[in-house]
Amino acid sequence: MDVIKKKEAYQKGFAIIILLAILSAIEFTIGMLASAWWVPLMLIALVKAFFVVRDYMHIGHVFAGEEETTL
Repeated sequence: MDVIKKKEAYQKGFAIIILLAILSAIEFTIGMLASAWWVPLMLIALVKAFFVVRDYMHIGHVFAGEEETTL
């Protein structure tokens, strides 16, 4: 992996971590103030799960061919 791709991967990972932290803070605030609002809480949890699966579990590599798996 060349340096530019590695730097881009780190920047993307850092941005996703920040996004997940912000979504967690929003989720926590909604849970504290209005715990009966389960629909927005579930939507936020689904968005967070999507980013975790897509960016940290590398689910796309499972279904990729041999030539597509290089990082």
